[in-house]
Amino acid sequence: MKQSEIQEVSSVIRSWLEEEPQIHERLLEIEALNALPKALGPLCQYIGRSRIHDGVLYLTFNSSVVRSQLAAGKQELATRINGIIGAELIREIVFY
Repeated sequence: MKQSEIQEVSSVIRSWLEEEPQIHERLLEIEALNALPKALGPLCQYIGRSRIHDGVLYLTFNSSVVRSQLAAGKQELATRINGIIGAELIREIVFY
């Protein structure tokens, strides 16, 4: 292998992800779900289920009090999660 053919692993992965947008989006979804504890802090312990589909984060809570507290701040929570992952993935949050 010639010296000019050597590439950094991060650039190879980045170019591969650009060619595979579905895989890239799924990795971002997983990263966003993993960012929930950091975004919610101690309230994260009240999450029942969470999933992301087409830019919508679906959350269930074990506490109606926590759900009502967070209902007014859905957009702020989406902005916080998007900031943590460094991408505009979450467009909407639905509590169910």
